[in-house]
Parts: sequence; structure tokens; C-alpha cells
Amino acid sequence: MNRDCLPMLLVAVPMLAALSGCAPVTTYRYSAFVPAVRPLPWDGQTPHKSGTISVEGSLTNTAIQPNQFPAIGDTAVLVPNWTAEGSAMVSVSPRVQVGVRAAYASYASSMQSATGTMPVPNAPPSWGVGPELRAAFPLDRHRALWLGMAGNLLSYSVPYAEWTLEGATPPGNGGNCGLSATSCDGYSLTDTRTERHFVYNLGLYPTVNVGREGEYGHVIASLSMTNGFRNDGFTNQASNGSTISSTDPIVIVGAGYGFRVDWLHASALLYYPLTNTSSPVDYGFGLQFMVGVDIDTRPSEPAERAPQPPPESPPPQPAPPPAQEAPPESI
Repeated sequence: MNRDCLPMLLVAVPMLAALSGCAPVTTYRYSAFVPAVRPLPWDGQTPHKSGTISVEGSLTNTAIQPNQFPAIGDTAVLVPNWTAEGSAMVSVSPRVQVGVRAAYASYASSMQSATGTMPVPNAPPSWGVGPELRAAFPLDRHRALWLGMAGNLLSYSVPYAEWTLEGATPPGNGGNCGLSATSCDGYSLTDTRTERHFVYNLGLYPTVNVGREGEYGHVIASLSMTNGFRNDGFTNQASNGSTISSTDPIVIVGAGYGFRVDWLHASALLYYPLTNTSSPVDYGFGLQFMVGVDIDTRPSEPAERAPQPPPESPPPQPAPPPAQEAPPESI
């Protein structure tokens, strides 16, 4: 080796380590493919007619800031970069909707929450399904300002994997071994299973119509609360399960724009989960797109008729002249 290169190597090696991160060497590593933290997809308004069926689809992009230098006990999960959702809602009144929501995410789009996060080989896609409730009410007499409230509870089947250290020291420490690997960085796959977990999502959606009755759309603000997931990703203690548990509520703020034209409605939302480097998973800004159609199931109602003036009464008839008495007969 050229000795002139030694000073450069002494500087380059720590820099490369800082860029790639470093995970602790533990006897066990646990990983799981968990749902992404995101707001409930909605534009904050409801169809103004009872009996309307709303069918919607949405696509949500999620970003995370990986933990480059995790410690023993830190979380190590895989989070989908994209989540697709669909819902079917029925308007039980002009202000309230009830229905069901389903969510789907592919394991192929998953991201590591921390350096050294192990794959979950042959993990199925992430599926969630559950009930949903929405309501929207006007806050002024002109119906320009509305307050929307929504909530749902989805049940997910969460796959997880347990890995065991093969030797005293792993040959590598990156954990980037492919999503289907069964041997990775000196660890061998011990077990893979699935567990049932629930995700709640509650949100307030104030909206302001632009133009008369929202003819130019409406501005959306979003304040949501949901639960995320944590686990013991790096540990020296064996576990009988996945070590997955729900986090404390995570607040999500967002702003966007939506419109409703006849049977079509759509919206776009920029959102940000309020997490940081001390959170189990540190999320970044995300984008959400939603489009839906409204199907009127009620028979068409006849147009309202304008009130008609009362018919005019006939003019009074003149009184008949008094009857004349016949003259007396002469004798």
C-alpha cells in the first residue's frame, strides 16, 4: 500500500462509517412490516344529500428519517413508502357518513427505520380493514366555513421476523441484505410469524369554500391523531413473540386543497407527523391524493314549484231590482 494514502484512509474510514451508520451487535434482532403513520384520506366535506354512496380511492406517500446509530432496545421496523386505500361510505343524513375502509401496502416498497433493520422474508402485503365514520357541519350562515370530523379503526395482520447471531461478531453491520434474505450480516433467520394489531385514526378537518358554495374548491386543514408501532429491534433477550407494541398517540398536521363538482370530488394534502429523533420511527413530510365519486341512490325528486297567487274572486253581482206588486184588479 502507498504510505501517502494512509492519512486519507484515516479520514475516509470514519466518514464512510458515519454515512452508512452502525447497529449494535446483539444476540437477537427483531423486525416487522408495520403500517405507515398517515392521516385519514378525506377532503373534509360530505355529500349534501341522504342516501348518497361515496366510493373513494387514495394513494399516500410516506417518508422516514432512518436512525443511523441505533442502540440496544431501539425500534427496527420496515415501513411502506406507498399505501393505497379504498373506502365505501353511505350518507345516513346530509351531514353524516358511515362505511368501511381497506388499506394495502406492498412489502417491496418498504423502508428501514434504522440501520441494521433485518428483512421479513416472504412477507405478505400489508392489509387493513375496518369501519369509518365522518361528519361535517357548517360554522356560519353562509356555509363557507365547515368543520369535518372523522375516525376509523383498522385491523392489520403484521408479519415479523426473529434473527439470531451466528457467531461472536457479525462480518457486516449494514442490515441491507435484500428483502427476502434468510442469512444477513452474520445473523440467520430463526422464525417468521404474523400478529393482529389495530390502528385508530381520528381527525379534525376544517375547510373554507372558495367562491359561492365552493364553486372553486375548498382549502383544507388537517389535525389528526393515530398510533404507530415500536419493537425491541436489537436485544440480547429472547422473546416468545414479536415484541411489537403500539406507541403513544402521534399528532399529524396537514394542509391541502379539494373540490366537489356534481358527482366527482378529489383532494391533495401535504402532511407532517410530529415525531423526532427520539421517536421509535422518525417520520418526514408526506403527500396524500384522494379521488371519489358520489352515487345518488334516491329517485329523482320533482322540481319545487313556485307558489301560485290565490284565484281572484268573481266580481259581486248587482242586486236584482225589487219585485213590483201587481196592480189590484178592478171590480
